Amino acid sequence: MHANMKEKLIDEGIKLFVRKSYKGTPIESITGKAGVSKGTFYWHFKSKEDLLVHILEQYEHGCIDWVISELSATEGDFHKKYKYFHKISTEFAYRNRDLCVVFTTLAAEFSGSKTSAERKIKAIYQKYRTFLRGLIDQGKREGCVRQDLDSEIAAHLLNAMNSGNLLEWYMNYDDIDGQLLAKTYRNVTLSGILTCEDRERQSVLTL
Repeated sequence: MHANMKEKLIDEGIKLFVRKSYKGTPIESITGKAGVSKGTFYWHFKSKEDLLVHILEQYEHGCIDWVISELSATEGDFHKKYKYFHKISTEFAYRNRDLCVVFTTLAAEFSGSKTSAERKIKAIYQKYRTFLRGLIDQGKREGCVRQDLDSEIAAHLLNAMNSGNLLEWYMNYDDIDGQLLAKTYRNVTLSGILTCEDRERQSVLTL
């Protein structure tokens, strides 16, 4: 019962932080949505900031660590790994839409705040970029990713594009073909980082 109530408070916090921001959401709004007292909230969390940390860690462990673990256990070349990475990260976002969007919106809200929340968010992004850089470097070693790309900057760009793509899908959920958006996003990003020769080879393979 306690575990379920904690999860409910986290879920309600996620929904409210997406819609009203972290700063714009008092604890009373969270407890009101969950149908519990403030005492129940404080049984599970020391403060609203403690709830925020739990949400950030849920995203970090549930998405970032899971994706990295899945890809680390997958053998194959850059193309196989990149397509699998895109597949499982897209599926996670589809199943956990509010969690993924709240991380992006919290990142924007705390940007430049010099708070512990900003440091935590930046550390999660850094973990994600390190993984992406490793994937790009693998592609370079295999000769299919352009050697002139700066791997770190490319990882920053892929991360930024992923965040923007997620927000675009979220804002236009009822009017956009999510599968087509995801496929187009994958193809556009790949076309920008592959060598000319590899783009031509991949085009032939997909005919």
